Amino acid sequence: MNLEWEQNWLQQFNDDIETLMANYPEDFEYEDLNLGIRIDDDREALRRLFKTFENTDPDASRHYFNATRYHGDERGGCLEWTWEIHHKTDFMGLPAAGKTTKVQGMTIHAFRDGKIILERSLWDTASLLRQLGLPSLAAKLDIA
Repeated sequence: MNLEWEQNWLQQFNDDIETLMANYPEDFEYEDLNLGIRIDDDREALRRLFKTFENTDPDASRHYFNATRYHGDERGGCLEWTWEIHHKTDFMGLPAAGKTTKVQGMTIHAFRDGKIILERSLWDTASLLRQLGLPSLAAKLDIA
């Protein structure tokens, strides 16, 4: 895989869930370490999760992902990405409606026969929380 493949994969979150789901075999591991979500071999649970990022409901927040770097090959690697959210509702229990946030993240992918068998993501939660108005931890520790 390469940066172009990864960008295409990210764009499928926008409004092409069926194509997105075709990237996953029956046996896979998915984990978002920040959100504490782990899904193993349950394509319907993965589909439900991915639909939360779909940009088809005009009343829902808009999510835009962009691939910035890929370190790896057709067996696997690490994707660096950005995630911009145009919030229409609260996010993670915090007031967010009307705000736009942008964070960086990384996803580790492993592939078998061109399909994603492992996906593990981390993203800059602290930056997102600061953008939503929470104070910086660095400022609280007086190291900023």
